[in-house]
Amino acid sequence: MTDNKQAIKATYDSGMAEVFKIVGSLDATLEQRVAARQTARDLSSMLVAHTLQTIEGRTALLAALIVELNEVITSIDASPPFASSVDSLTALLNQAHILFKEEKLALV
Repeated sequence: MTDNKQAIKATYDSGMAEVFKIVGSLDATLEQRVAARQTARDLSSMLVAHTLQTIEGRTALLAALIVELNEVITSIDASPPFASSVDSLTALLNQAHILFKEEKLALV
């Protein structure tokens, strides 16, 4: 049996990139953007649902979320219009830390 993990992930990433081109396109119709947003939600949900099946998957997802949210918070200028985004992201980051600690305890 061949290990296609990298090929599957690369194909998934490419597919999502194409979907987001439609989501952000000024030339796409409203119907096309709505369909593309729904596709992005569905595909993301499928990926996350699979990841959440194991403790290792949950801790990896939470660790990545913590790192990525920190990067976004660091990159945002805390003045309007992004001040509320920083507050929301910080609250999510704190929740991710709590969940990560709980999952980490379940590993040992």
